[in-house]
Amino acid sequence: MRVIIGLVFFIGFLGVCNAKCLFMPLVTAEIEFEQCQGVKFDASKSKIDWFPGKPEYIQQQGETIVGTLIVGKIKSSGFEQKKSGYKTPSSWRKGSIKTLFIERDSQEICPEVFPGTYRVKQSERCCDVLPFSGECLVPSTISVVEIMKSTR
Repeated sequence: MRVIIGLVFFIGFLGVCNAKCLFMPLVTAEIEFEQCQGVKFDASKSKIDWFPGKPEYIQQQGETIVGTLIVGKIKSSGFEQKKSGYKTPSSWRKGSIKTLFIERDSQEICPEVFPGTYRVKQSERCCDVLPFSGECLVPSTISVVEIMKSTR
């Protein structure tokens, strides 16, 4: 009986809970752009079987995100908030090669920014609710950024 009451309470509690991302401080970096090309990410047909016999799609079917991939070399980096208490992630260290995604058309952005050195800021990306859509279609190994300004 306790198990049934506990299960009913737990299921009822799930209905009022909202998922929330905990954001770490955002990285800003000065990056020398080396490559620029258009890209389109489509939702995969991957499913997850949370409850036996009822698989759900991991990504929102029919969703796409179009933008530009830029590969560049990091000249400097740090956090937007100076006193964050965190260490800059190793993937953002000076001299590292980084792949970035910018949600702008490559026909517009590549001639405008390539070649050059720019300051970029990491976007807040919250991907803790299934099915994924929008920026969450971009593989997690690619940083979603916004261009702040030229440092040419």
